[in-house]
Amino acid sequence: MNFRFSGININSEEPQKTFEFYKKLGFRITETAEVDNEWYGATFALEGEKNEPQIWIWRRQEGDKPINNQFVFDTDNKLDELYEQFKEAGIDCKPPITAEWGGRELLLTDPDGNTLLFL
Repeated sequence: MNFRFSGININSEEPQKTFEFYKKLGFRITETAEVDNEWYGATFALEGEKNEPQIWIWRRQEGDKPINNQFVFDTDNKLDELYEQFKEAGIDCKPPITAEWGGRELLLTDPDGNTLLFL
């Protein structure tokens, strides 16, 4: 069986707030819809290539349960630079730490409770 990873769906109670969070992180916007659209819909590219994985942000519909995930990103050991970029963009985050396993990591939480782990 052949398949590839396409992206991540985030169903959000406040999709515009979540959109602004990911925009501040610096992901490239590939699509947006009007804020008052029933589904809202915003898309960010996770990488820079054609057919790259995406982050899709949707308005949570009545009856949908929140889904929380942890997204892991490789930074090529540039956590300190990334931390400074996030601070300059107005992202509230703590500095990178040395984890129990010995590597360094930076952890953020988006407005919907998903965590983003940068290694």
